[in-house]
Amino acid sequence: MLKSVSLFVRQYYHHGDMSKATPLRELSPGSAWNEAMRRAAAISIAGFFIPNLLANFGVIPQLNQNFQFMPGVCGAAGVFSASIALFLGYFQRKTLQGTAAAIAVLTLPYASTWFWFRVSHPPASAGLLQLIAPTLLAAICSYFALMRWHARLSNITVDCLTQEMTGDQYGQPKDGWQLVTFWVFVGVGAVTFLLIWTAIYHGR
Repeated sequence: MLKSVSLFVRQYYHHGDMSKATPLRELSPGSAWNEAMRRAAAISIAGFFIPNLLANFGVIPQLNQNFQFMPGVCGAAGVFSASIALFLGYFQRKTLQGTAAAIAVLTLPYASTWFWFRVSHPPASAGLLQLIAPTLLAAICSYFALMRWHARLSNITVDCLTQEMTGDQYGQPKDGWQLVTFWVFVGVGAVTFLLIWTAIYHGR
């Protein structure tokens, strides 16, 4: 089983020549963006659990005592965007710009949610959308800002970048067993996420 999973992961990131993976800097702008998102999605898992853990131990302040899962939501969104910024900064050979962008998008979800909670004082009966709206808005703004930055540094338009991203096949499972394994992991991950989210939301 472990051997099969290892083989899947190795082939999943291979392109053309199955003997080695393509370095990030050798990809096209569209492929680099998609690869950065795939890596950032995995890293953002830690971005959800670590801030919640730190908030529970009082290392960082809770955004609201009634909604103790919010640091994790903000952390996941911030780490996802920050990871994309760092990977794109590496791809573009703009490390300082990437680091500055990463710091900005990392703190934006937490700061916007903190400000919104202080202004609106959401009641304990507040709906889910009302709670995560600042984080969601911050994540969307960060996504499109990073896309425009990446397109500008790549000397292409956002439309061209979007077309490259849509038609990109790098990193996609192609064989039947790879597709099955991929969607099994996607299904397990989705169910696990929903269970965790439901438990946290009803336990708040």
